[in-house]
Amino acid sequence: MTALVDEHPRLGVECVLRELHIASSTYYRWRRAEKEPCERRRRDVELTERIKEIHAESGGNYGSPRVHAVL
Repeated sequence: MTALVDEHPRLGVECVLRELHIASSTYYRWRRAEKEPCERRRRDVELTERIKEIHAESGGNYGSPRVHAVL
């Protein structure tokens, strides 16, 4: 949603939100979440990076059960 507004700045945020029936508070909450992700999202990013490292270290051989065991 925020990408749509970013790609078409000439339309204006309020106009787009009105047409899509999205409350402006919802839009601004999404914007804030992009800048300040919640603890869960930060942990997910860290975990995803660790999973990629484990998989790469195994030469791409480990599947989810082995990656999970290493974690």
